Amino acid sequence: MKMIRTKLYFITFTLCFLTSINLIQAQDYENTVITDPSISRRCEELLNKRNQKVAHKQKLMELITRNRNLLKYVPKEKKTVKVKLIDNYGKLKNELRLSLIKITHLEEGIVRTGCPGLTL
Repeated sequence: MKMIRTKLYFITFTLCFLTSINLIQAQDYENTVITDPSISRRCEELLNKRNQKVAHKQKLMELITRNRNLLKYVPKEKKTVKVKLIDNYGKLKNELRLSLIKITHLEEGIVRTGCPGLTL
C-alpha cells in the first residue's frame, strides 16, 4: 500500500514538473517571437476601416427600419411624402448592399494579409 502511494506521488510530481516546463517553454516562445511593426500597423488600419464600415452598416440598417416605420404611418393622402419615402428606402437599400460588399472585401483583405490575432 505504501509502495502504491509512493508511485502515485512520483507520477503526480512528474506530471506537475513536465507541465511547468511546457508552460515555461511556451512563455519563452512568446517572448522570442518577432513581429514586424509595419504588419501590425497595417492590420490595425484594416481592422479600423472594417469597424467603421460595420458601424456605417448598422446606421444604415437603423435608417431603413425608421423609414419602414414612417411608411406604415404616412396617410394615403400624402402621396408625395410616400413617394419620397419609397425613393429614400430604395437608396438606403442600395447603400446597404454596397456597404456589405465593402465589408466583405475588407475582411478578405484582412485574411489575405494574415493579420495576427485575427478576430472578425
